[in-house]
Amino acid sequence: MDLLLDARLRAAAAGGSLAVERAHSAVLRPLRSCGDVEGLRIARELATAPLSASEQALRLSVVSAALSAAFEITGAPMGNAQVHDPAGGVLRIVAQRGFHHPFLTFFETVADRETACGVAAQDRKPVLVEEVAASPVFLGAPALDVLEEAGVGACASVPITSGDGALIGVVSTHHAQATEWADEQRRALEGLARAAHLLC
Repeated sequence: MDLLLDARLRAAAAGGSLAVERAHSAVLRPLRSCGDVEGLRIARELATAPLSASEQALRLSVVSAALSAAFEITGAPMGNAQVHDPAGGVLRIVAQRGFHHPFLTFFETVADRETACGVAAQDRKPVLVEEVAASPVFLGAPALDVLEEAGVGACASVPITSGDGALIGVVSTHHAQATEWADEQRRALEGLARAAHLLC
């Protein structure tokens, strides 16, 4: 925060301005709540045109069906579905079970690799974390504290893509305890990632 404010002052002194682009909600919240940020422009990069209402509805239907399938495969008590927003380059939660604030606020949008869902989205393959506290995905990341506070010990994130490979979203399931994923669960989740667009 202090570094950003200092950069803003230096930019203003030089006749310029500072923009924060595609920032995670965890960055945006303190910036917006800080009283001494007059002149700081917070913007998100728009990579493509926004989705149409019909495309949004279709993506919601697909990820919701995929989340139901993921719950059946994993038997997890908690989980969420995220739709990929190409305009903002982020994942946005559109359905969930078992979570509350601060989890829902922190993971409102995801655009980095410091979460299992972010890695799954970027790599286009499932990410199965058997123990959140020991996973390199979350090592040193703010998400680890949020997951531990939410009582998450293990998670599985599955990218959902269209027939041509374009990212539709990610579905994630969460267990309270560390979990050793069985081979059949791994195969089923990989199959879900490949065929989820056929669910609707």
